[in-house]
Amino acid sequence: MRLVDDFKKNGDFLFRYRSYLPLILVPFLILTLFTFGSPLYHININMGGGRLITYDVGYNNALIIISLIVGLLGQGIRILVAGFAPKDTSGRNTKEQKAAQLNTKGLYSICRNPLYLGNFLMMLSPVILVGNWLFILSFILAFWLYYERIIYSEESFLSEKFGDSYIEWCKSTPCFIPSFKNYQKSTMEFSFKSMIKREYHSLFGLASSLFVVHYLIIIILFQFDVLIPSYILSAFFIICLIIYLICLFLSKKTNVLFVSNR
Repeated sequence: MRLVDDFKKNGDFLFRYRSYLPLILVPFLILTLFTFGSPLYHININMGGGRLITYDVGYNNALIIISLIVGLLGQGIRILVAGFAPKDTSGRNTKEQKAAQLNTKGLYSICRNPLYLGNFLMMLSPVILVGNWLFILSFILAFWLYYERIIYSEESFLSEKFGDSYIEWCKSTPCFIPSFKNYQKSTMEFSFKSMIKREYHSLFGLASSLFVVHYLIIIILFQFDVLIPSYILSAFFIICLIIYLICLFLSKKTNVLFVSNR
């Protein structure tokens, strides 16, 4: 099999299962914690007579806030894409490639894969919580190898469907790292309803991953009886859970979020 055919085959497979990259990283997360620990928290221990009297847990709030900012930046990118996206584009389809039209305006004028850029930042967010540069660099490498093949598969599909117009767009628009000098305003109006319907899953996924990873760090490294979660991440998770449940109800049980041609 030619290398390009192998890339295409791998890309088609990974496209269907692209949401599972975070699960692949879990064993490496656990190994990193056992090997290097984590600067996410510190424990103040008060000893008396050779035995533990009291202790308290302090979280590295700077690390938590940086992680939140990175994740919300990624979510913001996805929100801008989703709000301007026409019907049957920039979707969550996994069974096959689908594109009713070629998006070249808005964020697609500065980067050919803004959704994947948003995904990268949102996945990087819980990785930052671990506080280990080796793990962060390993994630970046894994993400690139994983999504490189997905992008190759998508580009093959789009090239066949849209021909020269797609080729010309590729010549002036970078694949992943944005170039703001090329920005062109979207021809679509921003749809708040469409954005909510497309993205409420992602926001809850970000909150869940941050809460689970930070709690996993505590479970693996914390040696005392009481597990005290971060107030910042707990509040963020609860807020996002409430938003998720409201949006889920509106999406499944009502037509409030329905927008024609979106």
